[in-house]
Amino acid sequence: MNKLTKGAIAAAAGVVLLLGGAGTFAFWNSTAQVAGGTITAGNLSVSNADGPGVWTDQNGTVVNIATYRIVPGDTLTYTDTLSVTAVGNNLVATLGIQPGSIAPAVTGNTADIALAAYLNAGATNTLTATGTGISGTGPTYTVTAGTAGVSQNVTASVALKFPNVNTAGAENAAKLGAVNLSNLTLTLSQTAPAVTP
Repeated sequence: MNKLTKGAIAAAAGVVLLLGGAGTFAFWNSTAQVAGGTITAGNLSVSNADGPGVWTDQNGTVVNIATYRIVPGDTLTYTDTLSVTAVGNNLVATLGIQPGSIAPAVTGNTADIALAAYLNAGATNTLTATGTGISGTGPTYTVTAGTAGVSQNVTASVALKFPNVNTAGAENAAKLGAVNLSNLTLTLSQTAPAVTP
């Protein structure tokens, strides 16, 4: 090999080395998949357990609220059974009852307004809730799901009393009045659990 050829080879090698020095070298790298598993959300719900509730009068007699004609001294009670479900390791919730809305059937009707006022004044509500994970004495209970979860039936009721005062004719303004009753509302709301330091 003549000196000219050797010089050309050496020059080419020098160019390659220079190019290599100007490039970027990657560090070694490797990956492995992690078996993270599956995350599943819990549940919090309340629903009717066995159909519509029942209306009874002060004597315990079942009545048809659509045809019943209330008079001063009457007490009508609506009772319903509801199913409470709570699932979540750290889930804590409060369970409470709200009285149904009692509103005049016709806005501006004097008799309807008077009857609604009497019934609202005499409305009371109760809630009976027992079972695993449910604590308290009412009217608000605490539901603690824990690792096993909670699935219990609870009984809710609202009593509507038409007061009977001693003054004759005091309730005359409510004669032939009518009201609309919304469904009894049972609320189940998540609360922040206590944090252990």
